[in-house]
Amino acid sequence: MLAIVLSRKNIREYDQMISLYTREHGKVEVLATGIKKITSKNSSNLEILSLVEIDIAKGKEVDHLTKAQPVKIFKEILSDFDKIFIANYIVKLANANLLTHQPDEKIFNLLLSFLEFLNSAPEINSLNLATGFIFKFWHCLGFGLQEEKYQIWPMSSWQEINELNLTEVDQKKSSEFACEYAQAHSGQKLARFVNFC
Repeated sequence: MLAIVLSRKNIREYDQMISLYTREHGKVEVLATGIKKITSKNSSNLEILSLVEIDIAKGKEVDHLTKAQPVKIFKEILSDFDKIFIANYIVKLANANLLTHQPDEKIFNLLLSFLEFLNSAPEINSLNLATGFIFKFWHCLGFGLQEEKYQIWPMSSWQEINELNLTEVDQKKSSEFACEYAQAHSGQKLARFVNFC
């Protein structure tokens, strides 16, 4: 099944828990046994932010990753510090606010479209994109926006969001409102992005 790699967490000397977002099953957390061994075939195929094809075996307490094949490595993201920073921010945000085994194709497509845009964009406005992702993500989760002046964010393309020409004050206000909006619906404080949330 297709999956976007969200995080990797060490749990034993050679093992890791891998958090992925799949089209079919939503967020899944699987045990990758021996992934840190130099002989592991799967380790280099499970870079965070990559799109992979995976196989999973059901376990009694935890599912096990049996195979991972890269589908797309977003090389232009990985070679640009600003792109890595914003990409890591959005996958951490998604990972922290998604329940396991709750599939949502809109969320999968949102994550994938964001990474694809980031990979291809020659220049990025990180704060605009972070703000846009927050609005779009919570919109996909089913939360509406009452404030008309912010309706443009969830409805615009990544290109349009990236190119929004806002004053510094308006950009900061939009970012702060996005964080407040997300926090009101998630019940938890959002991780900060560029000290605005």
